[in-house]
Amino acid sequence: MVFVCLRSFQKRINIITVADSTDFYADLHVIEDFFDASNQENFHPLPNDWYVAVTDIVNSTDAIKNNRYKSVNILGASPIVGILNVTGRDKIPFTFGGDGASFCLPPNLLDDARRVLGGCKTIGKSEYNLDLRAAIIPISYIRDHGCDIQVARYRVSEFYIQAIFSGGGLNFAEETLKKSDGEKFHVPALKNAESVNFSGLECRWQQVRQPQNEVITMMVKSNPDIEHPQKIYEDVLQKMRTTFGFDDKTNPINVPGLSMTLSCSELMGEAQIRTHGQGLLKRIGYILKVQLQTIIGKVLMALNYETSATHWGLYKSDLALNSDHRKFDDMLRVVISGSKAQRKEFEAFLDKLFQEEKLAYGIHLTDAAMITCMVFQYHRDHIHFVDGSGGGYVSASRKLKNRLNILEQDN
Repeated sequence: MVFVCLRSFQKRINIITVADSTDFYADLHVIEDFFDASNQENFHPLPNDWYVAVTDIVNSTDAIKNNRYKSVNILGASPIVGILNVTGRDKIPFTFGGDGASFCLPPNLLDDARRVLGGCKTIGKSEYNLDLRAAIIPISYIRDHGCDIQVARYRVSEFYIQAIFSGGGLNFAEETLKKSDGEKFHVPALKNAESVNFSGLECRWQQVRQPQNEVITMMVKSNPDIEHPQKIYEDVLQKMRTTFGFDDKTNPINVPGLSMTLSCSELMGEAQIRTHGQGLLKRIGYILKVQLQTIIGKVLMALNYETSATHWGLYKSDLALNSDHRKFDDMLRVVISGSKAQRKEFEAFLDKLFQEEKLAYGIHLTDAAMITCMVFQYHRDHIHFVDGSGGGYVSASRKLKNRLNILEQDN
């Protein structure tokens, strides 16, 4: 792993010190085709004085086995919402991983990031009884250990530009978070977690079912010791295109299947984080308010109603467009819809490359997708984190790690 990171780092070291502005990420060129996500020419190393924040939920597998995947997803997404309410969503790169998140930040956001992560840790324990690990690691430390974090911007839709990552630095940061020598970077819990603003964090949609297809959560990572990982990802993406088509039908968020919930128990996850520290009456009032908003929203969407601020008839289609169901963050992560035959064909392709020791992969199968929402405005300006129901990313990650261990033993 370090050897691969070091090779990538040395290749681009000559431009690391150039990008030292807090507007570094916002000023990057936007790529238009997801299938360019593996092209190293599109990536730029983060400024050396930046940091990466990483989180994950301890024993998330056990929580998911106990059907607590909604709590895992909403707590996993909370650091992103908290920091974007401070800085704005086009300023820093971020990614959601199901039971955790990562985002990169300039030095002027360091105190805010510590406050947000500390608040998420407190809320995770007190509201969900989940332990959220969190650390903020200097990019310079990651480079000192032979890895790098390089980023690019990919246009998912007219209203959502997504960060993609390479260089091995995110994986290194996640591994550091879990090791004893990474404790010096850990962020402590925050006493007054209610000071963190989680406005826009919503979890109001029922599972989006695919009655005709499977919902496939896949994670694919090239062998850390392989010479040309970009070629492996290019082959995987091309096979994915020819097998699944990658048109709107592969998006697991199918518009006809979208339905908002009025269930108190399903809305409680959102209410817990949005009303932390405000007391029981405030929490009950919040749930009642959300139920009323949901009823009104259902009516407005059904009527295709347009106000001066919001075109409600566009909301569901925009939700599907503004979803992160495919991304690249030191590996390929996708949640897609496809037939059993398509999945078996693609899985056979991946297994062949695994047997050739070129990559490792993990797959989780279900019939529905989960959505955790980040709503800035109801008119078009909203982003939706997607996971396979039943803990898709957590399950796929476990299988991926098992195969990575096999590759390591073989080497």
